[in-house]
Amino acid sequence: MIKRQHVVKDFFLEADALRTAYDGKVKNAYQQTVQWQYFCEPQMYTYLRTVPQQLFPEALWTRFTRHLKQWCTDHLGMLPTGAPNFHLMVDGCMLGLHSDFQNGTWGFVYSLTRWQARRFAGGETLLMRDGVPSYKKHHVQGEVLYELVPAEFNQLLLFDDRIVHGTQAIEGSMDPLEARIALVGHLRATSPVVSGALDAAAARRVVLDFHRALAEAAKPHKDVQGVMSFRLSVDADGSVASVDVLTDNFVTPQSGHAPDDEVAAARALVLDAAAKLRFPDAGGPSKVTAAVLLPLPDLRPIEISVPHAGRPERLRESLKAQLKEGEALGFQVDVQGDSFAVREPLAGTIRIEGQRIVAAFDPPMWVPSQRDQFQAALNEKLGMLARYGG
Repeated sequence: MIKRQHVVKDFFLEADALRTAYDGKVKNAYQQTVQWQYFCEPQMYTYLRTVPQQLFPEALWTRFTRHLKQWCTDHLGMLPTGAPNFHLMVDGCMLGLHSDFQNGTWGFVYSLTRWQARRFAGGETLLMRDGVPSYKKHHVQGEVLYELVPAEFNQLLLFDDRIVHGTQAIEGSMDPLEARIALVGHLRATSPVVSGALDAAAARRVVLDFHRALAEAAKPHKDVQGVMSFRLSVDADGSVASVDVLTDNFVTPQSGHAPDDEVAAARALVLDAAAKLRFPDAGGPSKVTAAVLLPLPDLRPIEISVPHAGRPERLRESLKAQLKEGEALGFQVDVQGDSFAVREPLAGTIRIEGQRIVAAFDPPMWVPSQRDQFQAALNEKLGMLARYGG
C-alpha cells in the first residue's frame, strides 16, 4: 500500500532506448529540431519542457505509456491525467516549492538522468516533511525539514500531490547531454475498473450507491481529506471476498500523514462499508478497482449538451476519424454503431443527435477544481467538433 510517497527502481525495461533516443535528438545543436518551451516564472520555475513525442520514436513511446498506465492501474488503481511533460533542466534551472492537488492525486517523476555520472549539483526532488518545526529548537535545517530524493536513472518517484515539493536548483553544465531530464505528470482516480464476470455498468452503479451512502456516514469525519483506492475480489454470488488497499493518503490538516485517531476511524468506515458491498450475481468471480475521495465530492453525473447545425452522420464520421490511434478528445473510446462509449478518463457516452452533441459521464472522485477543468475542456472540444466537424 502506498501512503505518502513511493520509489520504483528499474521501472521500464527499455529505459536505455529512451535515453539513446533523447541523446540522438540533442547531441548536435546544428541538427536539433526539438521545439522547447522556456518555462519561466521568476523566483518560482525555470526549466525547458516539450512533449515527449518530439524526442522518442512513436512505437517506443507507445510501449512506455502503456507500461506506465498498466503499472498505475495494477498498483494504484489510478491513471495518468494525460501525457506527461518532458523537463530539461540545466545550470540555473529549478522548481520552487509548490503543491499540485488541483492537478491530481499523485505526482510522478520518471527520471532519465544519468545520475551517477552527473556533472552538476542539485536536481533532487525536495519533499517537505509533515508538521511545523518547533520554535523552541534553536537550530533546525536541512533534512529535518525536508527529504531529498535523487533523480536516479530509470526511477519512478510517486508522491502525494498535496506535499509541498520542488526541484533543487541545478548548478553545473549547460550541456543538454549532462542535464537533469525527466518525465513529469500526475495521476488521479478513474471510474471503477471491472474485470471478470460482472457487468461493468452494473458494478459501477453499486459503487456509486456506496459513495452516496458514505457521503452521509462520513460527515462526522469532516476534517479527513484524501483518496483511498482499493481492489475488491468479488465472488460469483456478488459478495465481497476481500478488500486490498492500493493507496491511502487520508490525512487531517493537523496530523498530516502521522497516525491519527480520526483518520483511522474514517479509514475503518470506508473499508467496512466496502467489505459489505453486494454486487449482482454474475456466475463467476470478478475484480473491481475503485476509489473514495474524502470529503465526498459532487456525486451528480457530468452532463453536457452542445448544439450543432451540421449533419449528424458527418459529425460521427469526423469523430470516428479521430479514433484511428484509439483516442479522441483526450478519451479512450470504443465506437458502438452511432454512439461512442468512453472508458477513460471516466466511463460515459458521447452521442451525436439531430441538433446536439450529448456527453454523459460518471461522477468522478476528483476535487472540485479537477471536475471544473474537465467540464470546461470537454465543452470547448465538443464545441469545436460542432463548429468544424459537420
